[in-house]
Amino acid sequence: MKKKLLAAACSAAVLAAVAGCGSGTNTSSDVPSSPAAAQSSPASPESTAPPSPSPSPAPVIVEGFPQKLVPVYAGSTPTATSFAEDGTLLTASLTASSPAAPEEIAAFYTQHFEAQGFAALEGDAVDSTSTKDFARTSGAETETANVSMVSRDGSTVYTVGANVLPESAE
Repeated sequence: MKKKLLAAACSAAVLAAVAGCGSGTNTSSDVPSSPAAAQSSPASPESTAPPSPSPSPAPVIVEGFPQKLVPVYAGSTPTATSFAEDGTLLTASLTASSPAAPEEIAAFYTQHFEAQGFAALEGDAVDSTSTKDFARTSGAETETANVSMVSRDGSTVYTVGANVLPESAE
């Protein structure tokens, strides 16, 4: 039952991110463009500004977003993030655009999630949408991650979502 709940929550997070929903915004323009930059960049003083009720025109990484779990692909421009934790489930999603091909983005996230103990599941697309699903078992629980990519006007818009136990998000 919990496996189905985690899978449903992951799908909901991905759909919410694609629709532009988020649990908050950060109006800072100091957005790292790679996992290494994300870990070494100090927060700017502007990041303490209150969230805007409408989407910001600047790239957005919501405060507390787990970039070690869901890093930004190098050279990408984040457009939306969401992050929620209820003590039993941590859900995070990132939507961004990149000049890279979907295959490059999928390869990056496949390597990233496999290094975190996730296994890539069969299949690389749903209809005409490139997508890759991942799962890992933590005790009796199954955690999930997904990356979906759509090519538009010479760039790739992608959404990465993950549903994990809070203690395994590191």
